[in-house]
Amino acid sequence: MKEIVDVLVNWVGKQGRLPMGLKYSTVSKFKEDDWDKAAWSVVLDFDEAPAKQRNPSKAKARFLADNAPHDRLKSGEFFDLYEGKEKIAVVKIL
Repeated sequence: MKEIVDVLVNWVGKQGRLPMGLKYSTVSKFKEDDWDKAAWSVVLDFDEAPAKQRNPSKAKARFLADNAPHDRLKSGEFFDLYEGKEKIAVVKIL
């Protein structure tokens, strides 16, 4: 079962070019991940586009893959979002 959690996205690498859509998907990195061996795609769903919310942005987050480590989506935890090798956001699970 896919876990869906409320999150707060603090954009650190996209200043001035925040996403304009209501859905955003990219690669996440958790403290438990070995970047060279594992990465998980995360989908963020926004009620209002980050470009309008500004920074930080509220969203709902879930893993794209069914076999992802859903147990990591715990309140109070953090993970990072990347576009390629560029860190673009730090996400706090609410």
